[in-house]
Amino acid sequence: MSRQAEATTPYDEVLYPAAVFPQTHPNRLATVAYLRGVNPAPLNRCRLLELGCGVGANLTPLACDSPESEFIGIDLAQRPIALGKAFINELCLQNIHLHPMDICDANRARFGTFDFIIAHGVYSWVAQPVRERILAICTEMLNPHGVAYISYNAYPGNHLRDLVRTMMRFHTKPIKDFRERVDQARSIVKFVADSAPNTDEYVAAVRAQFDRLSKYTDEGFFHDDLNEVNQPFYFCEFNSDAERHELQFVGEASTNELQPGKFTTQVMDRMAELQAAPEFVREQYKDFIRGTAFRQTLLCHRGLTLAPDILIDRIPTLYASCDATLQKTEGDPGSKTTRFVRRGGSELETAHPLIVEALKVLSANWPCQVHFGRLLTEASSKVTGVDQPDNSRTLAEALSKAYRTGFLHLHVGPRQLTNAVSQYPTVSKLARVQLASGETATNQLHVAMKFPDRLSRRLVELLDGTRNEEALTHELVEFVQNGHAELIDNGAPVQDINAVETILKRRVREGLVSLAQEAMLVS
Repeated sequence: MSRQAEATTPYDEVLYPAAVFPQTHPNRLATVAYLRGVNPAPLNRCRLLELGCGVGANLTPLACDSPESEFIGIDLAQRPIALGKAFINELCLQNIHLHPMDICDANRARFGTFDFIIAHGVYSWVAQPVRERILAICTEMLNPHGVAYISYNAYPGNHLRDLVRTMMRFHTKPIKDFRERVDQARSIVKFVADSAPNTDEYVAAVRAQFDRLSKYTDEGFFHDDLNEVNQPFYFCEFNSDAERHELQFVGEASTNELQPGKFTTQVMDRMAELQAAPEFVREQYKDFIRGTAFRQTLLCHRGLTLAPDILIDRIPTLYASCDATLQKTEGDPGSKTTRFVRRGGSELETAHPLIVEALKVLSANWPCQVHFGRLLTEASSKVTGVDQPDNSRTLAEALSKAYRTGFLHLHVGPRQLTNAVSQYPTVSKLARVQLASGETATNQLHVAMKFPDRLSRRLVELLDGTRNEEALTHELVEFVQNGHAELIDNGAPVQDINAVETILKRRVREGLVSLAQEAMLVS
């Protein structure tokens, strides 16, 4: 990486797709660290640095949601920074600043210290001196109880990706044009994937990689897989480098626990035998078993004393959320098992009445977060014959177990959202501005939502808190009548004005309920 801010980079020539990364949200980073004994800064008054921020798409929503916090972004590519600054100015934000500069030039004298440092999609794609500087920045510029997030490609999973990366780079080396290079890179992988009528292990591996590459955007594929530098690491290697910089492992931003239902009892028994081993050893064996290809590792200063495991006693101070719904109840009334299923398909079964009621409460309140105290009170009020003094510990341990497997989320603080449609529903200014020029908006959970339909986008644009359902329907009727969008119902265009109004009235109501469930509405 050049140290001259004036240099043109591949990211200037081909913009990396703008995206938000829910796993980098300071609420998630703080929660992981807090449960190990760290005391992170208050989320509504923190300082956050992002290295390799691009257009600032990940930082800007954070700045919108936390006006009393400060957000700094650094990226060598000037074009993305210029675009990000223009968008920030459109939103009139004063608490976010993007700088076109080399990561190696960032220092404490210029920027001060931070409560959170994020480097997503950078570490594996830069040269070794820059990787060293990223770790050094975390050491020098992280506050005493600060948390750093560094993502990187990991082995052993990336050995399979290396397999096709080498052939793609060899095949496309003479090609300069971006589109042609991307097309030819995919074509060589497909050529090899289809090379044998009888699939052996090698061809099967190449076909799996072709399926992965087919889902990539061209820009993301170009930078991630065809980049000149793409260096994966075994966790033990990354951990060793972090320790050299006086940093220690806190956890992962996304769960990487081995789940009993997915792995054999022999695997679970052997992992249990490793509980006395150093944590980095257990983490490395997890990667061997799971075939980990990407890690999102959290670090803190090595001088902090971390608990060896999640501190159950801290869970009662947290909030919880879960999108699971009750699916099935089996067994006799005295000993029934209840199954909950999340939107992504993961399941949890329990026969404990307190846990059943707690999950029902979380389901009814989704996407809002429920404080542990309220959750305990509401769940306990629905059960009889359960030892009340033990309810708090029972619930805390159950939440801990579900959190480890990723079935539910814990939070150090609530988000600014609502699951109820008010008389004058509102979405964030950020979402309205995003949809005025694109199809994607960031919801209140820091997740990108797609709105490919023009009428749906227009509805969101109108949700500034000044219109009720009647006014929203009226505006959408005019929008259709003026030819800005076509109303389709049952696969055919709707022409009758009375039918248009009737259909849009129903769709406005359904749309608002859907927006509430998708965490788009603000409280």
